[in-house]
Amino acid sequence: MAEAFRVFVAIYRAGSVSGAARERHLTQPAVSAQLAALETRVGEALFIRTPRGVTPTERGKLLYAAVADAVDRLDNVARGLRVSRPILAETPLRLGSTPEFLHGHVLPRLKGWEQPLHLSFGEARGLLERVEAGTLDAALVSVAVQGRALSERALAGVPYVLIGPPDWPAPDVPRGGLAGWLNARPWVSSSVELPVTRRFFLGVLGERFAARQTVVAPDLRAVVGAAEVGLGATLVPLFAVRDALERGRVRELWNVRPLIAPERWRMAYRVADEDRADLRALAGRLGQAE
Repeated sequence: MAEAFRVFVAIYRAGSVSGAARERHLTQPAVSAQLAALETRVGEALFIRTPRGVTPTERGKLLYAAVADAVDRLDNVARGLRVSRPILAETPLRLGSTPEFLHGHVLPRLKGWEQPLHLSFGEARGLLERVEAGTLDAALVSVAVQGRALSERALAGVPYVLIGPPDWPAPDVPRGGLAGWLNARPWVSSSVELPVTRRFFLGVLGERFAARQTVVAPDLRAVVGAAEVGLGATLVPLFAVRDALERGRVRELWNVRPLIAPERWRMAYRVADEDRADLRALAGRLGQAE
């Protein structure tokens, strides 16, 4: 029955027999046969077949709630028995986050990492839902993790950096004059709301943010690129701008790192995966300070 439950959970999470077959490294007929045997034992259908896959019935939802955690824990035990074997390195770790964080913070810390990584991009809430549903093993997010099914490990805090075009002069003003100096120049950002920037201006510099926003792009790489070509100043996490700073494509206008609370990132995963060695190892690497 254990394998039948594994197959059932895989179908539920994948939303299709073919997806479950890929996940479990089985043929589609083998998955269909396992499902048919389980439905016979339960006495009713667990899924409704549709042109695009399957949808769980009410009985299927109840069964998933009853067995999913147990299946995950059993798989974790099996992984633990294989820790010292090379085959562990063949099992992909499915990881989700923003492309900017993965590129700027995660990849530089993966030198020597052997286990395959299957990376997905998305916004935090959607990624957390995928972790809870089992289609991702973990998500790297900068929002609080909620819900009884999920847990988290704290990663290193990421400082913010105030940057501008490389040909801008450094502000020759005291800290009390920095807000006025910046407000007189164009600004580029990843959102119109600018919560961190506005808190910094009002709470630290003592003035409201009033700079003219010349570029608003929901991608930190585009924001840094806009600063590079002279379109304005901006406040961004260090991981997004480290390479541009090191290459001299932008300049740090003022050291605001001690003045702004670091951006806190977390690794979210299912409570049932608390003891997974690969997640602990990855969290250890990603917790290394900037």
